[in-house]
Amino acid sequence: MIFLPCGPKGRGGKGSLPGTGPRTCGPAPQIPIIDGIGTEHMEPVERPSQISRFLDLLREQLERIRREVSGERSEAANPDEQGSLLAALEASRELLNDLRAQIQHEQAILDHLLDPHLRAHLTRHPDPWLAGGIRREVTVLFADLQGFSDLCDRTPLDDLIPLLNRYLQVAWEAIRREGGVVDRFMGDAVLGWFNAPFDLPDHTYRALQAAWRMQQELARLHAPLPPEQRRRYRIGVHVGEAIIGPIGTPDYWTYTVVGSVVNYARRLQEAAPPGQIMISRAVFERLRDRIEARALPVFPVRGGVQVVPVYRFLGFREEQR
Repeated sequence: MIFLPCGPKGRGGKGSLPGTGPRTCGPAPQIPIIDGIGTEHMEPVERPSQISRFLDLLREQLERIRREVSGERSEAANPDEQGSLLAALEASRELLNDLRAQIQHEQAILDHLLDPHLRAHLTRHPDPWLAGGIRREVTVLFADLQGFSDLCDRTPLDDLIPLLNRYLQVAWEAIRREGGVVDRFMGDAVLGWFNAPFDLPDHTYRALQAAWRMQQELARLHAPLPPEQRRRYRIGVHVGEAIIGPIGTPDYWTYTVVGSVVNYARRLQEAAPPGQIMISRAVFERLRDRIEARALPVFPVRGGVQVVPVYRFLGFREEQR
């Protein structure tokens, strides 16, 4: 069963940080009980992968071929076990075909679980976990669909996933088109970043291009939808230093971006009206000669002690001429 995050994004509602425990649409997951014992007492099941099994079988056939070619004969071996060279070669060929098919199958699944930029970066390192993180400037785009909780309540569950995926497809295509990385989908929220793991010239401008395209493409998406299914993105964009690397444990980790730049982009997104893009002062100062934006009076930093100027993005100057 799939559970969709929706409604307040954490324990503190709109002010909470990402990943602090979103509530879900649908029933709460049940912990299986076996003979009165919960899953926390169950032993993990280790199972060799299909690829490992094929490699072991192929190794056996290659050993048969080696013995046939070298003329070695085991006293305990019978003719059926030793087989002929031709039979061993044919068995090896079939195993190679099975191995290739299995690798392609598993690769096809993994290709859909990781952004292509990240996949290209990670496969260059023998052990990304040991390589650790990299520190660099990135532009972060955080987007969230307005009114998704209400959409959960109004939409049949069987229709909810296909509808949500159409909205997420808009974000994916816009971010990827501008050279960004789609870090993850969190229910109806999208986290993207630019200028990592590879250099991306003019990354702040391209992040803003992606955000603008997301808003424009929604008009096309909305055309065939009934009014009650039409939603708009709230988007925040900020630029700053971050760490990009493996987060988790040596056995299970995700490659992601960490830093205050992510949290601030999220807060900008939360403050944006539906269909609008909020940008930080850092983004505005970098692009002020190329964009139109309206300064907003105050924007409280967490804790309420400081206020910093932020801007509502209005468009690109070259498009308004």
